[in-house]
Amino acid sequence: MATLYVLEQGAEIRCDGERLAIWQTDQELGNVPMAKLEDIVVMGNIGFSTPAIKRLLDQQIEVTFLTIHGRYHGRLIGEVTAHVALRRNQYRRADDEAWALAMAQACVSGKLRNCRAVLQRFARNRQQVEKEVLESIEALEHFIDRVDRTTKISSLVGVEGSGSAAYFGGLRSLFDSEWMFNNRNRRPPTDPVNVLLSLGYTLLVHKTLGAVQAVGFDPYQGFLHQLDYNRPSLVLDLIEEFRPILVDALVIRCCNDGRLTANDFSASDDPKHPILLSNDGKKRFVAAFEERMRTEVTHPDGADGRPGKVSYWRCIELQARLLARAIQTGTGYQAWTTR
Repeated sequence: MATLYVLEQGAEIRCDGERLAIWQTDQELGNVPMAKLEDIVVMGNIGFSTPAIKRLLDQQIEVTFLTIHGRYHGRLIGEVTAHVALRRNQYRRADDEAWALAMAQACVSGKLRNCRAVLQRFARNRQQVEKEVLESIEALEHFIDRVDRTTKISSLVGVEGSGSAAYFGGLRSLFDSEWMFNNRNRRPPTDPVNVLLSLGYTLLVHKTLGAVQAVGFDPYQGFLHQLDYNRPSLVLDLIEEFRPILVDALVIRCCNDGRLTANDFSASDDPKHPILLSNDGKKRFVAAFEERMRTEVTHPDGADGRPGKVSYWRCIELQARLLARAIQTGTGYQAWTTR
């Protein structure tokens, strides 16, 4: 099963029997069997015929709508599965301050450990390790130790923020100066690297939201991320451990191996979008992201409850199922970490 990305502005997705066809003006750009689709992501001005919408709902093929700049806009989804017992337990655990704190600590610890692993991995591949990278790794060790000593989620959020700042301080030295990357910024991102990070995180949220809903969670009730209107807080909890490995590391590789260059970006007079990524650049980055999601890694429950190789996409789903088990049994959640 695959994700179909449609980026051609002005295109329309139509139903052709058991296939979906992408049309632009009077020309068919391509088609794909619905049986091979997991979901669809469209960016910008993409239309759907009414028969296509009906067939997508019938086949439980979800559609995620992003703006042309990669911001989340909304989803088309069929009937939601009714896992009432799991959701009731999810709400109970959220009201249990001790359990919610332990879950939030697992999320932050997993994220910071994977941040450290990213810096260590790229440092090993360089002849000369920048001082900032070594200092960031040392700082992350300190913040990882502090996670389990927090007693409130508010203080845990402070540790996560400080750890992330230290991490990005080292990450910037892994990019050549032409990328003008100094720190993590968003709303709006003001340099090419931050444009890619924001787009990558949006794609990761989309993937994780599908896994969370497939398991039966309420995606809006989180533990680390508190309730906020129209924010999938539980999804944001689960992606924390995957952000460094699936997005940050991918952006480093794409910027350093020539898959993306500074020429793929241009300045804009729009204060909401000061840096624009070209359409071809988006296609290459999305293709790289999908390739990354298909990469296999070892998961403790990867092979019928035993350690085994699974794709990153399957790894996210397994983590969602581990969280469901933890919520239903009251046991602790274990974040996925790499070496």
